[in-house]
Amino acid sequence: MTERGPHGTGMDIDFATVFAANIHEIKNLLFLHFNAIERASSEPWALGNPDAQKSLSRIKYGSSQIGQRLAHVLALYRIAQGRYELDIDYHEACDVLREIAVETRSLMEERGIDIDIGSCEGLYGFFDREMVRGILVNAVHNSLHYAKGKVLLSASLEEGFLRFRVEDDSAGYPAEILQSGGAHAKLDLGGGGTGLGLYFSATVAALHRNHDKVGFTRLANGGVYGGAVFSLYLP
Repeated sequence: MTERGPHGTGMDIDFATVFAANIHEIKNLLFLHFNAIERASSEPWALGNPDAQKSLSRIKYGSSQIGQRLAHVLALYRIAQGRYELDIDYHEACDVLREIAVETRSLMEERGIDIDIGSCEGLYGFFDREMVRGILVNAVHNSLHYAKGKVLLSASLEEGFLRFRVEDDSAGYPAEILQSGGAHAKLDLGGGGTGLGLYFSATVAALHRNHDKVGFTRLANGGVYGGAVFSLYLP
């Protein structure tokens, strides 16, 4: 949206672009902040102090969450402007899931949650690795909040789709969230949660197309642990 400048100066300010540029700058500053925390974690005073490690771990998690949301907003802005092109390549499903498990394991362990990888061997697909990783990391972070003690990552082939799953042993998704199955996720600025993660996931999934098939997300309860099951389907 473009608006007139103050006091009748006639200056046009493209607030959407200014907003996106500032998010990009904040994201870069946050990256420097995160690296500083990583260095502090390896300092002698911190290595021998369990309380310090726990506090630094929480700060790292918070920084990671903020960075993830900023990345989602930037990606959605570029998609809306028609300026984002998927970086489609051939990737192994297990390789993506292992990377996510390694990245989030320390946070899981701090909260007494085991993260495991189930079946996924020999499965490959064409997709934007970073975007798909962002979707799955968001799902894992959601499980981190609600799981009692277990999170499972897996992949399978189903009716011409590569299906990634993130399952946990939580109480599951509320009925109102399941009504759309995650396929028509919408932003809600009036509630406590905006739904940005689900909206981002559904939008990016739909960008993956193969002939008449379009990617999508689905939420359900049940699975291996009887809790929440997030699924990403890629054609």
